[in-house]
Amino acid sequence: MITRADLTQSEVVFNEETHRYLRGETELSGITGLIHSVLLLGVYPDASDYVKKVQIPKAGYYGTCVHKAIQAWDELGIELTQFPEKEHPTAGILPAQDVSAELAYYRKAKPRACKTIASEFTVSYGNFASQIDCIWCDKEGGIYLVDHKTNNLDYYPGGAEGLKEYLSWQLSCYAFMFEWQTSWKVKGLIGNWMRKGAGELWRIERKPDELVQKLLSTEIIKQEWGGFTYYNPEMQVFAAKVEEVKPVATTTDALAVPVDVVSAITTLLRAEKAAKAMKEKLRELMESAGVSKWECPEFTATIGKPSETTTFDSKAFQADHPDLYEQYLKTTTRKGSFTQKLK
Repeated sequence: MITRADLTQSEVVFNEETHRYLRGETELSGITGLIHSVLLLGVYPDASDYVKKVQIPKAGYYGTCVHKAIQAWDELGIELTQFPEKEHPTAGILPAQDVSAELAYYRKAKPRACKTIASEFTVSYGNFASQIDCIWCDKEGGIYLVDHKTNNLDYYPGGAEGLKEYLSWQLSCYAFMFEWQTSWKVKGLIGNWMRKGAGELWRIERKPDELVQKLLSTEIIKQEWGGFTYYNPEMQVFAAKVEEVKPVATTTDALAVPVDVVSAITTLLRAEKAAKAMKEKLRELMESAGVSKWECPEFTATIGKPSETTTFDSKAFQADHPDLYEQYLKTTTRKGSFTQKLK
């Protein structure tokens, strides 16, 4: 049977505390953010600040404890099911967790013919990296990639089918990255949904590799606030997959804005902000080097010569000739300005 030693390890280092993937000094993006931003799957666009800052971190801690319990059982054969309270910067105290029911379900649901050969196995490809929850191997040497989910399906966008579609993309990315990294073929994908002692094992459909490659070709821009902006010129290829995403309610009940519109504008605003900073940096480099024109395969940058302009001082003219100024005033109606500003 295949063992973890037979699998080529990634050079990427995962920092569990900061949840960052590093290849040397270069930070890579995880798959979750990529799928949320480009495919708009698994997002909660209408979530309140309380949900984002309190409820989601609490749910995340519960999920983390379930993952750790399964990993401890698979790797060490011990029952690690009690986890203490934990402080969180926005949620306050995350309550202590008892996940013994979840571990009991997992031990019962896991096929006896399969053995876990790796837990939290890091895979990487291009600008992206992630950790596969479980890698199972059957008696014939077939490899299955498994992802554990503890989402409340009553609130998850699209319910169980929505989560399965998200898993289809997530695990398909993992399978592509795993095969590229290790040269071992993946036999199947499995979603292990569990919650409060109940659960289901789902066979997950694998997306075609050509679509996965298009998704993994997404360009990323590291932002000052710590996250990434994603840019994929072929994102329309995936637009048909977002039919079940709920609209975003505004402050008025008369309007609901589709989440793809919100996501696209948010991405553009962040990209514009990043582009402005990079343009200023490029100009500084050119000026310090005494270069007025610089070219690369993608674009040309030119600094024009300084010039003088002549403007009309309307305030001074109004102060000196108020009557004459009034004669030349013209009233017109213009559309109100339409602005968007990042929060």
